Amino acid sequence: MVASEIGWLSEQPAPFRELVLDRCELRKMPVGQRLYSLGDPPGGIYGMVEGFADVLLASGPFPPQLVYIARAGWWVGEAAAVTASERRVEVRARTNVEILHLPARELQVIETLDTRTWRYFARLTVSHMDNALMLASTLVRGDVRSKIINTLIRLAGPIRTIDAETFVPCTQHELGEIAGLSRNSVGPCLKRLERDGLVSRRVYGQIGYNPVRLARSLAT
Repeated sequence: MVASEIGWLSEQPAPFRELVLDRCELRKMPVGQRLYSLGDPPGGIYGMVEGFADVLLASGPFPPQLVYIARAGWWVGEAAAVTASERRVEVRARTNVEILHLPARELQVIETLDTRTWRYFARLTVSHMDNALMLASTLVRGDVRSKIINTLIRLAGPIRTIDAETFVPCTQHELGEIAGLSRNSVGPCLKRLERDGLVSRRVYGQIGYNPVRLARSLAT
């Protein structure tokens, strides 16, 4: 299963992976369905198996904004589940998705079977912090090219270190929103990246790229 091959769970010890997967429920969600919304009560933990999901964040008085597009191998929900606090983001299916759900009650069971459970979930929280820091770093960069490249690398998520072609189902406008750029500035830059062979837009609403090649281009 992809959940045990890429992403956070794949990086944990095999016995713990088995404990989690044995207690997960596989769910299917259609486009537009919410996994949960901002302010919802705590619940279980979720792992993407197939498809893509929007992640929206609202900070302070500002309205919700698209900050991430999650893909297979991405897990979420541990902060609310572990601290019994409200959900901090909204997660909504961008495409039809398959997702694993680990009910909150099963967390307690797993803890009794593996005393290092919370350390493993802390690693998941750290990965979300790394994502947030990458977003913050991208937003303060001055040039459009760096912002777009860093955003595409971040959107590769758990496969961003794999030297292979991938894609994100994202329009030019949405990429600008995530990168903190205007639509007018995104278009010309994407055309230049296309000309350089670093991105492709053969399918409307999709951006294809190799995250490792993009990362290398920043050093040149």
